[in-house]
Amino acid sequence: MRCVLCGKKIKKGKLCAKCYLEREEVVKLPVIIELVTCPKCGFFRFGGKWKKIELEKAIWSRIKSEIEIHPDLKIEHMNLLGSNNKFVLKISGNFMNEECVEIYKDFELRVNKEVCLKCSREAGLYYEAILQVRAKNRKVRREELKEVRKIIDEILGKEIENPKAFITKVVERKEGVDYYLGDRNIGKKISRKIVEKLGGKIKETKKLAGRKDGRDLFRFTYLVRLPEYFEGDVLEDEGEIVIVTNRRLGKGMTADGSSKNLKSPKLIARRNEITKGIVVSVDSSGVEILDPTTNKIRIAERPKFKLKLGDEVLFVRLKNKICLLPPVIE
Repeated sequence: MRCVLCGKKIKKGKLCAKCYLEREEVVKLPVIIELVTCPKCGFFRFGGKWKKIELEKAIWSRIKSEIEIHPDLKIEHMNLLGSNNKFVLKISGNFMNEECVEIYKDFELRVNKEVCLKCSREAGLYYEAILQVRAKNRKVRREELKEVRKIIDEILGKEIENPKAFITKVVERKEGVDYYLGDRNIGKKISRKIVEKLGGKIKETKKLAGRKDGRDLFRFTYLVRLPEYFEGDVLEDEGEIVIVTNRRLGKGMTADGSSKNLKSPKLIARRNEITKGIVVSVDSSGVEILDPTTNKIRIAERPKFKLKLGDEVLFVRLKNKICLLPPVIE
């Protein structure tokens, strides 16, 4: 079999690789390639989705969706040349396993601007959930709010292409902070992560916000109430004196040194209210402690853990008596 134009021997078809290349296009690319970007966040739209992607990668993505390549052209390299809105696509490869080719395709890049759904919702103060951060019987501490914000930013960062992954507004209140969130599922995920890291409980409620397409629309509130206590604080739980050992898991140490899961804890004293004393007398009726802050002798009930003369012991003052604590903190 020979080429009908030059007579060169060929394996198939009517034209050899050289003659075919002289007469036919083996690469087709539109002379104008369009992109759509959001002027606020810089995301690019591909189909019905908005993606966070660099301009060059966005151009390549559009080229791959628009280009038509002859099946007998085996591409080895593609390079993008140019800048601004004028570009050249350089293609190097092999055609029909015979001819090494370099093909240049000029195109103009047009970048159209359109506000994405995420930015449109955010500007319109759209929200599906309110995350309320509170603490039991106290104000939320600044370091706790920093940790909460870190959790929120981490979760939103992982869902950056989610069109509802944003904070609509933050409202600081006397009792805590309210975060208005675009996605109720993200609100639930954040509240669970806060409790996982800081402890506490979640109360979920919802209220009707309207109807759309015959369906009820609800707004959800996730109230995260952080524990009253911290590690090292002294609690009373089910009649026992307990020192908090793990606030996040709700665990403490009892007077006999055993671990306890906290069930109905009541704060007795903060860690900084715990005092060290010296044992000056131990008998079956009780223990006498030298209080270094007052140089007075104080009497306490004998604890379940062992004490001997001269030992240092932790205690807290409870109205008219003192309570000895297990040596679990220093």
